[in-house]
Amino acid sequence: MEWRAIVRGMVIVYGTTFLSGLVFAFSGVTPQTDHVAYPLLALFTGAVGVAIALRVANITRFSYLVAMGVGVWLLSSTSVLLGAQSLTGWVNSSVFIATTVILGRLLIGINVDTFPIPAMSYSILSHQSHSAAQKRRARPSRF
Repeated sequence: MEWRAIVRGMVIVYGTTFLSGLVFAFSGVTPQTDHVAYPLLALFTGAVGVAIALRVANITRFSYLVAMGVGVWLLSSTSVLLGAQSLTGWVNSSVFIATTVILGRLLIGINVDTFPIPAMSYSILSHQSHSAAQKRRARPSRF
């Protein structure tokens, strides 16, 4: 499993939820004023972040989902350090994050289309193709 893909996924998910939280706060949607809408919106935007991260990484393995979810959960511990959330609230958020990861996986569907990766880079392939075309043009015709 590639750690860069996991960290990139964590950043995408955390960034998506952070930005959506800012949008909710500026629009007046808070946990205190909207007891039902806020958690549902937070769950949905987090799931969208997971779906985006899965598409960017083009990975849907269970181990990747778990690693990304645990990483996001550990990254969210910064809210405890900043005093925005209690330690108990942070521990309980693991269920919310697990639900978010599962819903994000379900948003992208049953499978992720994977495309074969060429053995050579595209620039080498295009250079070889271009060279072959020039050689064909340079040959004298037999007719």
